[in-house]
Parts: sequence; C-alpha cells; structure tokens
Amino acid sequence: KKMMYFDINCVLQFNIKLMGFSLMDCFTCCFNRAIVDSDTPLQVKRKKLLIVVCGTVISLIPISILSMVLKSGRPSLAACIVLLSSCVMLLRLCVFRNQATDTLIAHYVCSMGCSIILSDLQTQADSEPSSWPMFVLLVDVLLVLEANSRITLCVVGSCVLWLVVVGAEKAFRFGMFDTDILTVSTHADRLAYCDCEYMPCRMSLLRTLAILMFQIAVFLLDFICTRGFAASVLAEKSQILASIETANLIAVSLSRFDLESSATMLQTAEIP
Repeated sequence: KKMMYFDINCVLQFNIKLMGFSLMDCFTCCFNRAIVDSDTPLQVKRKKLLIVVCGTVISLIPISILSMVLKSGRPSLAACIVLLSSCVMLLRLCVFRNQATDTLIAHYVCSMGCSIILSDLQTQADSEPSSWPMFVLLVDVLLVLEANSRITLCVVGSCVLWLVVVGAEKAFRFGMFDTDILTVSTHADRLAYCDCEYMPCRMSLLRTLAILMFQIAVFLLDFICTRGFAASVLAEKSQILASIETANLIAVSLSRFDLESSATMLQTAEIP
C-alpha cells in the first residue's frame, strides 16, 4: 500500500509539473504572437495579463462544465459564455495584434460580467454560495490593467444594481429564482433543504435591507481602498520614471561639460 501510494503521488506530481510547463510554453508562445514592436509598456502589460487570464480560464472551465453536466445533465450557461469569450479573446490577441487594448478589455469585461450574473442567479436559485463576489476580482483586474475609469464604474454600478435586484427577489419573491432552466435541485431537495416549497425562502424586508446595505458597503469600501492604492502606486511610478528621464538628460549634458543646460534642466524639470 505504501509503494502504491508513493507511485500515485509521483505520477500526480509529474502530471502537475507537466501541466505547469505546458501552460508556461503556451503563454510564452501567445506572448510572442500577440506583442508587437509598436506596443507601449502599458499595452504589453495588458496583453500579457489578458493572455494569462484567458489561458487559465480555458484550462479550468471545461472541468466545471463537465461536473455540471454529470450533476444536472446540462452545462452551465455562465461557464459556456466564459469559455467562449476567453477563446475569442485569445484568438483576437494572437491574430489581430494591432487592435486597441481598451476595446478588447471592454468586450471581455462585458462577457465576464454577464457570466457572473448568470452564475450568481443559478447559485441563488439553488441556495448555494453566491458568486457575485467575483465582481471584486473583476474590478481588481481592471485596476491592475489601468483600464478606462468608465469601464470600472460600469462594472461597479452593475454589481450594485444586481445586488439590489437579488435583494428585491429575496424580499418579495416575484419568481426570478423559480425558473426550471436555472435550478438544478429537484422538488424533493427543496423540501428537504428548507420549510418553504420554493427555495430560497422569502426573507423579511428589514433583514433583506440590512444584508443588502452590508454587501454594498463592503463592495464599495473595497473598491475605494483598492482604487486609492492603485492610484498612489501609479503616481509613484510616474514620478520615478520622470526622475529617471530627467537624470538621464542631466547626465548627458554633464558629459558634454554643458553646465548651463544642466542647471536649466534642474530648474525647469517637470517632476510630479
């Protein structure tokens, strides 16, 4: 038994390492295909991060789709949207290399936001752990990519609006969670899970408002803190780059023994 356990561990470790090396080779190949000489450092960073995200999603989402098919007999619509959009995004990055990264980010964020809402709708209908916190990860990725502030605010507004809709459904139960397309559990599972016939059970308006305000407060507080941290890091980065450029110009002037131009550069240097 010990030898069998050791052999299984060795095989698993070898497969995991092989998968890791294969993914790294795929990422490197995609980097070489997507990045062109005319790209700015910001565009290079955006393309690399998008490739890593798309590659990770493409390698992991099929497992989720397969488990959903084995469980309910049909795939998750949200997972299929994420997989399809990630494949399209990877093809656009590697084939149409001169496209604007802002447009690519906007299209990908739109599909990811729709998939998060659909996934959360399905999990809420089955009273499973909610998936709306994925919006937090999406906002953090947008801040790292230095995306347009309008895109980030649209994602934040969509998340807040969705939380309000879910809270209204939990309080008034107007039927959004009761469609058979969304629910995976059977009628017997619902009766065994809670006292009401159609789960999730209806909540009081006061409790719904309290939970809703807490969720919105946590989400907005995380967004404000993360955005402030990202803005301070970007400001520090721009200051360092400006200082390096100014120091380079001064060093060139001093190498030519041009003291007057060096003094002028020190006085007129625009360092934030």
